[in-house]
Order: sequence, then C-alpha cells, then structure tokens
Amino acid sequence: MAVTILCAKMGSYFYPGKWEALTVDPAAMVLDMLADTIDALNQGHSADATVLEHLVQAVDAEAAVSVYCDDDGGLEKVAVVPTDEIAAPLLEHVLSVGTTGLTQHYRIAEVPGLGNVVYVLIQPMVDGEPIEGFGRILAISRPQPYDDDAQRLLHRACRPLTVLWPRAAQAYAQQRATDADFHITERERQVLELLARGLLATSIAARLNLSPRTVHKHLGNIYRKLGVHDRLVAVSVARANGLLPEAAPARHARS
Repeated sequence: MAVTILCAKMGSYFYPGKWEALTVDPAAMVLDMLADTIDALNQGHSADATVLEHLVQAVDAEAAVSVYCDDDGGLEKVAVVPTDEIAAPLLEHVLSVGTTGLTQHYRIAEVPGLGNVVYVLIQPMVDGEPIEGFGRILAISRPQPYDDDAQRLLHRACRPLTVLWPRAAQAYAQQRATDADFHITERERQVLELLARGLLATSIAARLNLSPRTVHKHLGNIYRKLGVHDRLVAVSVARANGLLPEAAPARHARS
C-alpha cells in the first residue's frame, strides 16, 4: 500500500514538486531508515537523529524529538529534528509529561501550541520483561491531523525500531559514558570528528560556521581533556576510548 501525503520536502520517498500530492512507499521508507540507522551505528554515531529525520520526512512533520527514559522515570534529551530552536516546544512538552498516558507503545494527541503529536514508546522486551536502560520516547508533531495512511506508516516502523533499539541504545550508552569520562562537549565532539577526517582548523571553522580562533580554543580544550599535545595523538586516544569510530581500513590499489 502506498501512502499519499502533501509535502514540500524533497527526499528518497518523494517525487519533485511543491505542495502537490506525493507518494510514499512504507516498505521503502522503513528499509531506508533501517539501512541508514545501521550505517550510523557502524560509524559510531547515535541512531536517534537518523530515525527522526526519516520519520519527519515520511509524514511531513514539523519537529521530532527522542528522549531517553530510565526505570526511575528520569528523562534526557537524545536528539531533535530539525533544529534545537524549532523542536524546543515539543521537547519541553515531552519532558514535562514523560511516560504519563503511554500505556501502549503508540498514542496520538492534540496538544495546544503544538498541533497533533504522535508519541512512540520504544521499550524492547525479553521474555515479557523490559530491557533495563533501553527506553525511548519518540514524539513527532505537525499542525494537520495524522490520517489513516500516515498512522499505518508509523505503526509499520515501530516493530523494526523495537528490534533494532537495543543496539542503538548500547551505542548511546557508550557515548554518554565516554563523554562523561572526558567531559567532552557536543561542539568539541564535532570538532574532534572533523579533526579525525584530516581537516585543518580553518576548514573546521568553515564547516561549523565558527571563527578559526574559536576552533583553536576548542582544540586546546580537547587536547587538555585527553591529556595530549598534538592532533594525531588526540585522534588516536579518542578512538581508543570510543569517542570516535575506528578508522576505516586503507584501500589497496589493485596491481
């Protein structure tokens, strides 16, 4: 079954056009989402943002958030789409309500100021019991109601996400632990990742829309926190401690 929605976005599921009826293939959407999510995990990145981007695109939503929830009711932001500013009202709402009312894995509610919000509670189970530490709340908002086709698409995505999530949660837990050990900030992580790709400070500044002086300040903080004095050792130490994915093996030219 294909899902027809109104959309002004461009993406792998849509035909070009502006505010015209477009067709989404649920199977293609789920397969692409899973492939991109696994790819992100293999590279050592969080899967949450990748999942949110696919869901937002597929149902023409305005914003989406992923929130970690522990067994004691604690909540923590994991990822937002498209930006912190746009997603801030939705995130504030989810953090305020938590898992209240989420007796099932999926719920839709009309929320003043946010429009129509879909809540997806991901709680992987083993032998009927939830796996400790793997809970997530995904929330997706848009002004217009979710029709039957959009709801079917979201339902279809829930099952594979639940199966995949233990691996995604383990990657996130490792990231939290390593970041806590070295107190690396998110901006420093971005600088470190570009440093590992071989970019110089001026190129990193251009990529992150920062001044070179600011980048050098971040680099100084990174070196201090890792206890190193140059970029090569910094990248090596970061990889050894899980702050960066392992380097891809070098490709050898064929003789």
